[in-house]
Amino acid sequence: MCYNFTRIGRGASNTWGPLRDIMELLRMIGRFALIAVLSMVSSAPVFAQVEVRVATFNIEDFKSSQTQFDAAADILVRIGADVVCVQEIDDVTDFNALASAAGYSFKTLAHGTGSFDGSHHAGIMSVYPFASSDTVTSIDLSGDPSARDLTRNFIFAEVIVPGAAENLIVVGNHWKAGFDDSDEFRRSLESIRAMQITANYDSNVIPYVVVGDMNDDILDSPDSPSQFSSVPGGVPISFSLGIDISLPIDNGIFKALEAGSGSQDLTVINARQLDFSDATRKASGRRLDYIWRSRAVTLVDSEVYDSEDEGLPGGLAKFGSALPSGTSDDASDHLLVFADIEIPDNQAGACCTACGCDDTVNEAECLALGGDFMGAGEICEVDTCPELPNGMRLNEVLVTHDGTEDQEFIELVGDAHELLCGLTILVVESETASKGRIDLAVSLDDCGGVPCALDANGYFLAGGSGLSPDLQIGGGVGILENGTQTIALVRDCTVVPNDDIDADNDGVADFSVGTILDTLGIVDSGYPVDDKVYFGAPAFGPDGTGVPPGAARCPDGVDTDTVDDWVKLSGPTDGSDGCVPITPDLPNSASCGGDYDGDGDYDLDDFAAFQQCMDTASAECSALELDGVCGIDLGDYELFNPLLTGP
Repeated sequence: MCYNFTRIGRGASNTWGPLRDIMELLRMIGRFALIAVLSMVSSAPVFAQVEVRVATFNIEDFKSSQTQFDAAADILVRIGADVVCVQEIDDVTDFNALASAAGYSFKTLAHGTGSFDGSHHAGIMSVYPFASSDTVTSIDLSGDPSARDLTRNFIFAEVIVPGAAENLIVVGNHWKAGFDDSDEFRRSLESIRAMQITANYDSNVIPYVVVGDMNDDILDSPDSPSQFSSVPGGVPISFSLGIDISLPIDNGIFKALEAGSGSQDLTVINARQLDFSDATRKASGRRLDYIWRSRAVTLVDSEVYDSEDEGLPGGLAKFGSALPSGTSDDASDHLLVFADIEIPDNQAGACCTACGCDDTVNEAECLALGGDFMGAGEICEVDTCPELPNGMRLNEVLVTHDGTEDQEFIELVGDAHELLCGLTILVVESETASKGRIDLAVSLDDCGGVPCALDANGYFLAGGSGLSPDLQIGGGVGILENGTQTIALVRDCTVVPNDDIDADNDGVADFSVGTILDTLGIVDSGYPVDDKVYFGAPAFGPDGTGVPPGAARCPDGVDTDTVDDWVKLSGPTDGSDGCVPITPDLPNSASCGGDYDGDGDYDLDDFAAFQQCMDTASAECSALELDGVCGIDLGDYELFNPLLTGP
């Protein structure tokens, strides 16, 4: 059973009067007091999420007049957002007055130091207190004291939402306007900078929103040029790009938000007016103001508020009386965008992980374990978790390398934080008369007294002492053989080292070793006549007469269960021989298999790189290595040419 609670309204600003503080208190505690009462009369879970209303509002040159002030305050009260980010605030006194008039007790305003706009600031107002808040500058994000590359500084707040398992992170933005290449460059850069603020937050676990006036329409045609290889002309004379930003960067205003590193990619909330327009700036009819959400945030509903639409059917609940038609026009040239979202609460319930079921953790804690949360109040029973997560797979394997062989490793990839309980990495001897002998059975139940788990980016590294593995294998030196072998990830493994699973040496396992999740065969020239691989593993190699140094999925995580998923790793490990450098515990490069620029196609940019890389052997050119012989030559080109598809 779930209970829905009606939001306590603030009413219109001209009737708010002396009841504001009382209503604010009721607003903050009312629903939670009711929950406590309901909990005493019902054993059913109350609700599995905490609902929060968030908004963004560019208030043009605020405060330009008392009429504008009153209109903006009326809109904020009418919408009743718990947290709102505002832009174009010129004065902290006016900002504080607006927050007070709209009933917000907690507020923070960015300063303009080090930016190119010292008057238009972004601010955050909240009915809930802040655990922390700050202005974020390009120096803060880059670590470069000479960086000066933001049009306006960002505003950051960590909001303490009652009943939530994690604080709500809010990042307020106001990016560069304009249509010149320099404007597009600066917006593309600002989108990267905005995502840097949340780089340490796992999108699956931490609820956060990136909001504001981003001064570009997501439905516009692709920008040209597609990349900036240098800072374009037209930027301010004192513009200084932080040393942490490497050129070229994509000319894609929203690319950084849509495809952040690791689990950081965000989802845009597609709000519309009640007349179905998505425009947030009426004069141009363009959508410029956005709310982007992390995966830990669930969207309930959203809207672009225009007072002209008052009286039309539908839309989110609002408070007080309908506002006059022209109120939005009096307030700003932009319209307010708002959304009702849900974030995980702190009630415990059944959590299904690879280790089984646990009903003592809340949703955020369950997500942090890589588990599936079955609901607040749910208890672990026989059929609570019908299937255990099986999303992880082998991602990169290095079996030999130049010098002391202390960097050999096996890397797994999957969902962030997923527990590896019950899993084993098997290495099966696959050569001649020894075929079928278990060389290694590495249990992933225990990593230093705690269950082994994928990290925040979804990686796990088992390997040698020359690395910093999550789990060291054996003595850490020479852990894998330099001959044909089968590597398998197995659940509920039934064998131990030196067991023989192929007594008749026919290359077929005589019995089950457990549930096979993923496999890879590394082979030398003895395969397939004398040597075999097991469990249907794709056979990668040989490299001349020996085994290749190792293999990596190309691009990271791709899985079609064929040998085409894999590319050869570098023997020197750094790519100086012309093969792909190793990336233990990091994403495999998207630039591989002939896709030099990593954009997902094979076009003239890749062809131009082939021309430059011909007859060379380097890490930079390793993306074009296709024939298994390190270094770029005509053999690679013959394989590359049929791939050319454009544009």
